[in-house]
Amino acid sequence: MTMSDVAKVREEIAVLIALELGFGDLEALTAEDRAVIERQTTETIEGCGDEKADCTDTHVRLRGLLAEYHRLQQLHAGEPSPAAHADGTAG
Repeated sequence: MTMSDVAKVREEIAVLIALELGFGDLEALTAEDRAVIERQTTETIEGCGDEKADCTDTHVRLRGLLAEYHRLQQLHAGEPSPAAHADGTAG
């Protein structure tokens, strides 16, 4: 598992949010619209990451991706940083 796995899942979440908000394809967005999607993605991840959070209105696929994102983040948080491998110190 790498941080890029987390980034990939986050991008999938952003794609779904863009579609739900009617923005369409992420690649076609202006920088301003992409910033809106990034803010909404961050808010959604933070707001729906807690098991106690009420995300019942969230799309089923999006809920699954949010759960996967948080699982990968937790796994990543427990790994030493790449720098730790280079110099032998803990992350």
